Amino acid sequence: MGHRSLCLAVMVSALVVTPAGALYAQDSPQKVTSIEVRGNKRIEESAIRSRLTLNVGDPYTANAIRAQIRLIYAIGFFEDVQIEAEPAAGGLAVILVVREKPFITEIVFDGNENLNEDKLREKTTIRSQSFLDQQEVKESAERIESAYRDEGYANAGVIPIIQTLEEDRKRLTFYIKEGDQFKIDTVIFDGAEAVSKKELLKM
Repeated sequence: MGHRSLCLAVMVSALVVTPAGALYAQDSPQKVTSIEVRGNKRIEESAIRSRLTLNVGDPYTANAIRAQIRLIYAIGFFEDVQIEAEPAAGGLAVILVVREKPFITEIVFDGNENLNEDKLREKTTIRSQSFLDQQEVKESAERIESAYRDEGYANAGVIPIIQTLEEDRKRLTFYIKEGDQFKIDTVIFDGAEAVSKKELLKM
């Protein structure tokens, strides 16, 4: 009787250990079996792949995936980056899905009567045939306003508008409201006896 009880206890222990071992195996990272790039139009796939540090055969982990997303965003040409994974023989097939930023094919100035287009283009940091950078658009608008203030248009305002020409082509228009030009006709110095008028004007 005691021998049968001992055998039964060993069998129960084996049943408990086996599921635990299987669970541990399932928790270990699966291997990357392939990497596919989707969604790129103007940026070559090779340029994207050259930034990746994840390779076929590497373990698929959350940290590794987050790192790849950061690396692709750092290129500066994409407004959305996602990574999907599909079950595959021997592990997971990784799919990198990107969406490129709008591509600016035209830059137009509207409302500029007193400053010519060449002068305004000198003030813009964004260029046609380039990917849209919202920060560059903002800075360009501010630089145009500053150019107008230098010419006496203190109330000049600039509004940048992005218009769709085709699915992947955009026009950037700077709408300009120049306002009135203010000029200083006369400068009166009062109480400046120790400094000459000529020196004050230089200041």
